[in-house]
Amino acid sequence: MLRPRSVYLLPLLLAALLTGCGGGGGGGGADPSTPAVSPALSFNPDTVRASINAGTSTTLNVIATVARPADLANAAGVLASVVDNNGVLLPNAQLIRDSDTQYHAVLQTAPSLAAGSYSGSFTVRLCRDSACATQLPGSPMQLPYSLQVVAVGQLAFSATPAVALGATAHIGAAAPAAINVAISSEGRGWTASSGAAWLKPGAASGSGNATLSVAFDATGLAVGDYSTTLTISASDGQSATLPATLSVQPSGLVTAGSVTFNAINGAPVPNQVIALDTDDKSSASWSALANGAWLRVSPTSGTTPSTAVLTVDPTIGTLASASYSSSVTLSAIGQASRYLPVTLNLSPATLSASLNSITLGGAYGRDFSASPSLALSLNTVTNAWPWSFGALPTWADASVLGGVVNQAASNVSFSALPANAPVGVSSTLVTATARVNGDRVAAPVLLTINKDQHKLLPSETGVALSATPSWTRLTRTLTVRDNYGSFGGMSASSSQGWLVAGVSGNKLTLTADPTTLGANTLSIATVALTPLDPDAGAPEPIRVALWKGTRTPQANASTTLSYANVATDPIRPYAYLHNGGAYIDIYNLYNGQKTGTITGLGASLGDMATSSNGDYLYLLNLSSHALVTIDLNTQTVLSQIAVDADQATRLKVIRPNGVEMVVLSNGAAYLAANNARVNLPLSGGGTLAASGDGTRLLQQAENAAVVAITTLSVDYAALNGGTLYPARIPAASHANTGTLGQDIAVSPDGTRIYTANSAPKLCSILNPVDLGVLGYLAAGDGTPNNIELGSDGRIYCGAAVKAAASDVWMYDASGKLLNQYKLVGSGKLLLPRQLAVSGDGLLLIGITDDGVATIVPVGP
Repeated sequence: MLRPRSVYLLPLLLAALLTGCGGGGGGGGADPSTPAVSPALSFNPDTVRASINAGTSTTLNVIATVARPADLANAAGVLASVVDNNGVLLPNAQLIRDSDTQYHAVLQTAPSLAAGSYSGSFTVRLCRDSACATQLPGSPMQLPYSLQVVAVGQLAFSATPAVALGATAHIGAAAPAAINVAISSEGRGWTASSGAAWLKPGAASGSGNATLSVAFDATGLAVGDYSTTLTISASDGQSATLPATLSVQPSGLVTAGSVTFNAINGAPVPNQVIALDTDDKSSASWSALANGAWLRVSPTSGTTPSTAVLTVDPTIGTLASASYSSSVTLSAIGQASRYLPVTLNLSPATLSASLNSITLGGAYGRDFSASPSLALSLNTVTNAWPWSFGALPTWADASVLGGVVNQAASNVSFSALPANAPVGVSSTLVTATARVNGDRVAAPVLLTINKDQHKLLPSETGVALSATPSWTRLTRTLTVRDNYGSFGGMSASSSQGWLVAGVSGNKLTLTADPTTLGANTLSIATVALTPLDPDAGAPEPIRVALWKGTRTPQANASTTLSYANVATDPIRPYAYLHNGGAYIDIYNLYNGQKTGTITGLGASLGDMATSSNGDYLYLLNLSSHALVTIDLNTQTVLSQIAVDADQATRLKVIRPNGVEMVVLSNGAAYLAANNARVNLPLSGGGTLAASGDGTRLLQQAENAAVVAITTLSVDYAALNGGTLYPARIPAASHANTGTLGQDIAVSPDGTRIYTANSAPKLCSILNPVDLGVLGYLAAGDGTPNNIELGSDGRIYCGAAVKAAASDVWMYDASGKLLNQYKLVGSGKLLLPRQLAVSGDGLLLIGITDDGVATIVPVGP
């Protein structure tokens, strides 16, 4: 009688990589703490992790699998949401239904997060009504997060696996192949630690850029799915945490009465060997017949004692993952046939993507040069299977839309087609699908494009020109840049015949001819730019004013009224002055005459600032705690918004990315277009200064024993309805030399910082990178308390000094002394921060401690 004999494990098992889920161990009984109703959704990844540069926002993707699809039978009535109670996300988190069994969450981190680590949990809800009074069974759920925000200027650190960090191991078989992790840690040391014994980094530490081999060891593990993390930490405090999974599968085996094959569908399936003999050990001829299309036996006949090899082939019949039963009929002459049951257990293969989200357009939606890539892998070892992407959004393209994939990486890069994308943030979940025998296995990837408004940005939006018998400033050249960095040409037109707008490359030259204009008149023109690139716009018109006067100022002129605060117009030859009371007087700097008064402003007034193009004057009304906007074309109040301000609050107008906003020294800021409030990481108050493009904002503490300077990077993009991206720059935010800070200014190109402090008795030139001293500007024996830059590049260092012959020193852009001036006679002191330069750069006005405002001609 024929019988299978010898129970033994089969050799030659091949390991495959499989991404799974679990809690660090497989099998086991029920957790006694499990609630009566298990969570309605399970999340992949189970913890949201990201490393983010300060002042930027990152789009994150989480796949949520529905535990009980029947609960969502009426999905139209289910309102899904993600709740963030800690402000780490922008308020636009979405939980989007993909199917009856899947949702995906689109999360964007808040760009206002300061450098540091953030951890906690988001609350995910499935509600039956808008008020969420009733939730589905298993809702709400907690989605943990661990975010690291990297300071501006800090070297980037990353750890990137070649493929998704996952493996499949069969008990008793060889270990799965190790996976390499590329570590980018220039100039720093690093350490690697695993959260479980089965995940083994090849090195515990290292330095610089390196490749770390990570192995999987299933020794001693029971059948089941395991998950853990690999944490790689840099010596500067940054870290990368990588999720890792291991699926431990049973081996195929032969028992006394059956044969079982356990395999990943699509992976090589090891053969099984059966031993054949008779009970009495006599020799007998036998034959074998496989009773299933997917089952084969070889040889099909022989003489005992002998062995036969059983082979399965899931490609025959294109089997889907499931359990299949068949048998082998064993026959011998003169013997009854016997049937050997054969079972084939096929588990579905796993298609994995090294990244679950890809963002195009960069953090601000203006950089489309990068082509980020991901690696697809399939845990079928060397067997390759066809894969393809579903439909891509019209704004994205892929280097390949399909191919074949196995455990070795199949790389795909993505590129943006920004002309096809709307302004803002657009996200689409695309799916890579592999066809493995009768299975379809998928890897979803969230594609996001950030697209800012494409525009041309002039270096200045307000230009002052002038013509008098002895002085003329009739031409000005501006630089125009494309905020995408892809300048495609432009044309320019002037609204007035006396002004010609000439274009050469990205240079705009404005030339005025005052011949036809009347004497002692102010003429204003508007210059419009037109990009040649149809995708771009030019939303900022350039305002140009020309003063034609019959008198060239030769001597100082002082006011008879007393004042406490002064601001000059960027295009008109006007100064705006108030004495802290209810009105603002307007003076023509060329003739020294008061030309008007703006009234109805409140009993107590504070700091003032003008808009970049001279259209508006912003004023703090301290009596009503309001920020007042005055239309300088009509000299009337346009709006008032409530603010928290006092006499020490300073104002500064900036225009990052061409979006004008008014900044208060307490960190509040208001968009000029709609008065919407945004916030900047400023505290403690102090004088404000900014680069010409508004991307660098500085604050210097006033009258403190230690001169502390804070530097922010600032940007604004038309993403998510308009988003401010501020970040503190640590290397340029610290205590500086000197004491009793008074005033600060920044060169238009942002390459120099100028400060006026009570000590040393010099104005200082600082490096914006680290606040290192680059040089000094002499200020006599006075106490520097004003620093101003003219539109022509000249620098003015003003000091409080009673007896000296000068209290203002004028330098060229290189720091060479050109001239020095005295506002008033001996015995009067220049007030801190009360020196201003006319828009054309030819006149100064300053207020001394007796309240007198003095106009000083400095000329070309």
